[in-house]
Amino acid sequence: MRTMKRLIFLVLLFSSINCHSQTDSVNVQIDYHTPKNYHRAKKLNNIKLIGIYTASILLNGIGDGLNDNKHKTTGHILNGLSIGALISSPFLLDYDKKKWYWYLATYTSLRIGLFDIAYNSTRGLPFSYSGMTSTSDKFYNYMHINPTIPRTVFFALGIYIPITEL
Repeated sequence: MRTMKRLIFLVLLFSSINCHSQTDSVNVQIDYHTPKNYHRAKKLNNIKLIGIYTASILLNGIGDGLNDNKHKTTGHILNGLSIGALISSPFLLDYDKKKWYWYLATYTSLRIGLFDIAYNSTRGLPFSYSGMTSTSDKFYNYMHINPTIPRTVFFALGIYIPITEL
């Protein structure tokens, strides 16, 4: 139960950061022609991107964990919110369509880094638990590696990509 409170706290924290960055960018009239304002708008967009993707992944991981713990209604609501966050992202972010592959790499990296942690925490499983069903868990078991290391690397990569490439 304590882990569930932590996960809900993290989801609310990322959501509030995302909401704050949206209101901040709406209230300020940005002149994109000056380099200072351009970089500020780009930085806010990258923070929103990381926040939306992270919130979506955490909501999905928690929702799947709740579904497997027989809390189907709450799990389905959280999974729906996860999809809603992704669907709303084009309205909240300034996507550069020419760099679509970086957005895909960001989402994939964050998903590898965060989903299993949110799912395991919701189910009351150890942080570094790897099961027997998913492809990534089978890979970790086959290679006899601690899944915490690749998850940490992919999480860091998911934050690094938007900061440097987008």
